Amino acid sequence: MMYGVNTAVSAAVKKLSQHDYVTHNLANANTPGYKAERLIFVRRPERDLMAEDSFSHDPVVLVDHSPGTLQKSGNPLDVAVQGEGYFVIETKDGERYTRNGSFTLNQNGELVTMSGDAVMGEGGRITCSGKKIEISNAGTVSVDGSETGKLKIVDFKKKDALVKRGAGLFEASDEAERAELENPEVRSGYLETSNVQAVKEMIEMIDIQRSFEAYLKIMQTMSEQDRLATGRLGKLT
Repeated sequence: MMYGVNTAVSAAVKKLSQHDYVTHNLANANTPGYKAERLIFVRRPERDLMAEDSFSHDPVVLVDHSPGTLQKSGNPLDVAVQGEGYFVIETKDGERYTRNGSFTLNQNGELVTMSGDAVMGEGGRITCSGKKIEISNAGTVSVDGSETGKLKIVDFKKKDALVKRGAGLFEASDEAERAELENPEVRSGYLETSNVQAVKEMIEMIDIQRSFEAYLKIMQTMSEQDRLATGRLGKLT
């Protein structure tokens, strides 16, 4: 009977792990550029023919890189990539990539993320010293009519190889394979919304909760059967 209990426990734990990802998606439904995550379990090659099936799956996190919709903000420093591509960000840990174009200026007049990391241009950091800042659809940054830089936007052939690093940033592994963008387009005064579908996530959450409750009932039933079997065995002896 313990074999079946272990199977139910393992399945329940997996549902709890999936629940964490769903709640995280919902918590970021209004985060610009956020990409929804989904936890699945992929069966691995059996090393032991007697291994219990419930324990023969590896967790894999899938990131949905589909674009969100563009929402007007009116802030000229808010920028959204239209189509494919990622903004290049310079962090203390190296180059990172994001679809969150909610930018600002630091005390040195450099274009940075809300976390203070530098937004990279094709020629390096972009400094904006002036009053009127404009960003064209081609990503050219101008201050008081004079060009000061151009946003660096890159893409990747294998987006599944991008690794989430928090704060809407991705790190590119060697397998990601950077792809050149000939004419990337952006929209100034707009932000890309999260691609989380709240209704879909709520339905998924309800389904996970029901499955978890079902596994709990199975464990309770098995425990009760064990108790009854033990009691009967005691009477026979």
